[in-house]
Amino acid sequence: MHFARSILLLLSGATAGIVVVISCGNHWHLGAGTFVDAAVNVLKVPDATSVCDCPAAEPPLAGRLVVRDGIIGVEGNQSHSVTVLCPPGAIPITGNCKLDTPIFSPRRDVILREAGFARSFFGDLSGWRCTVHNNESTMVLYALSVMCLIPAP
Repeated sequence: MHFARSILLLLSGATAGIVVVISCGNHWHLGAGTFVDAAVNVLKVPDATSVCDCPAAEPPLAGRLVVRDGIIGVEGNQSHSVTVLCPPGAIPITGNCKLDTPIFSPRRDVILREAGFARSFFGDLSGWRCTVHNNESTMVLYALSVMCLIPAP
């Protein structure tokens, strides 16, 4: 009895959902390029204003996203800060800092102290900045990169 009741509730819920979706749609007739106006119940042909043929707000991103990166060495027991800059006029989107170590390398004792957008002398965002401290006695390598958007011409 409990199973039959669950199936009945599931089917009634699915039916109610289908009815709501169909009743709230734009009433396109399945076979023709016309729709029914619910207020007047007349078939109308859509006019050209219902189709958006306006120009794109911005050119495609293909070719406008640029990634700049670098590998930096930090001597033992030293701190180092470095910035990777975007091309002139480009806007930094995101960046990252990571240790540049082989996969099976032992765990390294390096602290990431700062990572974030870098500002130019004029205060606008210009790239990505990373500051690390190497607690080991040997040099470690770390990589940083920034993704930049070149503005539309």
